[in-house]
Amino acid sequence: MEKILKKLNNALNANDYESARKIIENDIKRQGKKEEYYFYLALISSDLNKKLELYSKALDIKSDYLDALINRGLVKNELQDYEGSIDDYTNAIKLDQKCALAYNNRGYTKYKMQKFEAALKDYNKAILLNPKLKIAIDNKAKLLNEVCLKDDENFSEKFYLSMGITEINMGNIPEGINNLDEALKYNKESDLAWFYKGAAYQCLGQDEKAIDAYTQSIKINKNMIDAYYNRGKLLFKTEPKKALDDFVTSVALDPKFLDAYYSIAAIQKNMGQFKEAIQNLNKIIEIEPNAVNAKALKKLIETKYLK
Repeated sequence: MEKILKKLNNALNANDYESARKIIENDIKRQGKKEEYYFYLALISSDLNKKLELYSKALDIKSDYLDALINRGLVKNELQDYEGSIDDYTNAIKLDQKCALAYNNRGYTKYKMQKFEAALKDYNKAILLNPKLKIAIDNKAKLLNEVCLKDDENFSEKFYLSMGITEINMGNIPEGINNLDEALKYNKESDLAWFYKGAAYQCLGQDEKAIDAYTQSIKINKNMIDAYYNRGKLLFKTEPKKALDDFVTSVALDPKFLDAYYSIAAIQKNMGQFKEAIQNLNKIIEIEPNAVNAKALKKLIETKYLK
């Protein structure tokens, strides 16, 4: 089926709708799911009412078909069924709360209904979910150019924070740090910006800078579990007692943090606290009976150090 969909996408990208129709009618109808058949038929149809009918058929079969909901929302928008369009986008968001396109499209429908503040809110949400979603950025710019509205006063901070996180997740570490620094210009007390700076420096192997950033994050928010854990991992070899404090704090904040329990046990084993290490390994096994690493370390301690 993967090869069939690749062929179909190639035909669609080339605007070869005759070939696309043949693939849909022959291959997808025969080998694909019924909802996919209706979805792709709707995709190549030029008649809005027919598209609406086919997307609805796909959704009758699979009510959580995200792409069909979004595309039907577009069709309803074109047919000026704005309330119906918003309903489809809202249902798409319920299925995937991180679907930036659904927020953007719902914002555009609200814009056409002249619900400008609501449209701006959806555009902002789309941009924060995907800072590189050009259609949302352009739609927002168009709205603010046409209508006198006050933007979210914290939007710039949120935007640069979101952009920074996005760049770091994509492996663009220096760009990510630059964006996080921009976010911190708007709010020096952003625990998340400091945390992700720590993660970025950790990726670059700049441990001292990473530790400093994690420490700053913790000063702002004493409940930053991952900051404690990540700092502990960086201190593990050089300052095991400080690392142990961080891991203990992590499990105090999250009693099911298995990796932190394992790190505690590893330090205790290195410090000769074998019985205490076994106790923490047992906690892991109690929570996750198939914890292979915990079982292996427990066996090693019992056979080598507690005979």
